Amino acid sequence: MKIAVIGAGSWGTALASLLSEGLNEVVLWAYEPEVAIGINQNHKNPLYLPEESLNPALKATNQMEKALKGAKILVNGVPSHLVRTVLSKASPFVGPEVIIVNASKGFELDTGKRLSEVLAEVFPKIPKGNFVTLSGPSFAKEVLRHLPTTVVIAGVDPKVTETIQKIFRRDTFLTYTGKDVVGVEVGGAVKNVIAIAAGICDGMGLGYNTRAALITRGLYEMAKLGKMMGANPITFAGLTGMGDLILTCTGELSRNRTVGLRLGKGEKLATILKEMKNVAEGVKTAKVVYDLIQTFKMKAPLCVAIYQMLYEAKPPKQALQELLAIDLKEELGGLLK
Repeated sequence: MKIAVIGAGSWGTALASLLSEGLNEVVLWAYEPEVAIGINQNHKNPLYLPEESLNPALKATNQMEKALKGAKILVNGVPSHLVRTVLSKASPFVGPEVIIVNASKGFELDTGKRLSEVLAEVFPKIPKGNFVTLSGPSFAKEVLRHLPTTVVIAGVDPKVTETIQKIFRRDTFLTYTGKDVVGVEVGGAVKNVIAIAAGICDGMGLGYNTRAALITRGLYEMAKLGKMMGANPITFAGLTGMGDLILTCTGELSRNRTVGLRLGKGEKLATILKEMKNVAEGVKTAKVVYDLIQTFKMKAPLCVAIYQMLYEAKPPKQALQELLAIDLKEELGGLLK
């Protein structure tokens, strides 16, 4: 079976290399010709993972039709803000029988839609059951190094999710299945926003108590927003909620935490982003989350504060003072009722 992975950033590359370790033919589509050449000739991604060795069986191309011809599974690894644009170019080469695996995290910027909703619009002839989402606490470098990693495959058709579960399963890459696509995608998106705040706390030297409180309250706001969007709040206690949140807020490899860390030390956002090769999804996602909070008329002071620091240049010290001054109510605020 042929599998096409679209998007050769660090995460798409890691998944493509992982998949190529099996019996399937795997082709990775890269926007940059030099990335495809580097993978084919040197088994390395020269732009996004220059120090990591990839499976020699992995092939890459910058030609969309070549990547997709004959593919039965398409894995989306494109950054959230480019999903509709890039995958629309892929659509003419994708038949109605293809299974679409969304492995990207975030929301569409202009619409606030979840990425599986965007993909369903891009591929209107593909049945709803053929769309699944892969998410969980998973740094690309650690996947490539075969360090134990666990993710969730969420979809509405159990046969399809179990098929993808088996295809991705490896000795050190464990795949659970789930049905709550909304919860899985909201968790995967919002955790990046909270990770920026965790980095700011660390950059300001606020200590472990503050970080623990921030992660916990961030989890609450994540679950609250997810519930508003139709998710099961229990989902956020699992790998794609709490698990991914802990990883992204505390891991040294977290790009979003790195953005926050540098902000907390007084650097300017524009400078930080200019120097980063890989996308820090939380920066763009923060604006979408803020807009969703306004739409649902819900209280989420932490996410609002993150938006204000990123887009209104509010000083972190002022944001902290305002968060410490909020009125306190019941901890979970009727979340599980």
